[in-house]
Amino acid sequence: MTDYGMLYGATRERVGSLVRDLDDATAATPVPACPGWTVHDVVAHLAGTVTDVLAGKLDGVGSDAWTRAQVAARRDVPIRDLVDEWNEGGPQFEDGLRAIGGAMAATAVSDAFQHEQDVRSAIDRQGGRDVDVILTVVESYVPGLARRIGGAGLGPLRVEAGSHGYTAGDGEPVATVRAEPFELARALGGRRTVDEIRALAWDGDAAAYAPLFSTYGTPTTSIGER
Repeated sequence: MTDYGMLYGATRERVGSLVRDLDDATAATPVPACPGWTVHDVVAHLAGTVTDVLAGKLDGVGSDAWTRAQVAARRDVPIRDLVDEWNEGGPQFEDGLRAIGGAMAATAVSDAFQHEQDVRSAIDRQGGRDVDVILTVVESYVPGLARRIGGAGLGPLRVEAGSHGYTAGDGEPVATVRAEPFELARALGGRRTVDEIRALAWDGDAAAYAPLFSTYGTPTTSIGER
């Protein structure tokens, strides 16, 4: 059984260690994967999400307006204090993820994973690529992918993340995409362009599936992640 609280907590601790002592200039680094946001803004969102959920501030949860409010409210808060806020509520939030499990908990883990990698890419500090969290992220996106391709009238897609495989849709797959788990997690999470998704290893009509691959839509330009 997946321990979503543990996966989220490990990500929180890694990000906290990574950003706590950043100087103001580095904290103000733009994050290509989150247009308009800096490293500081990403951490403000992560801390704000935990605080808002624990406080029951769930109106518009997950929406752009909800996340913008978190960032705006913490605009002048030092990044070290944002880490402290996140750590203060983190254990209770993580206990909640263990209790609810399923898609909602997986979404929280996926959000934290994506933003950890967004920050790492922005400041060129590769890491945090634990296979357990990456596979959890990939698996969490498969049901949404199935809905998108089914709505477009496409047949099931086999998604092979290294030695692990998932089928998006019911029945025999009519196409397959293969890549390392990290690449698939980032592509499914909206961090790869359509051209980058087409460049993965495909059996079948990549052109039909690639525009539907991401949960959040695809960027128009590469974020240049290594």
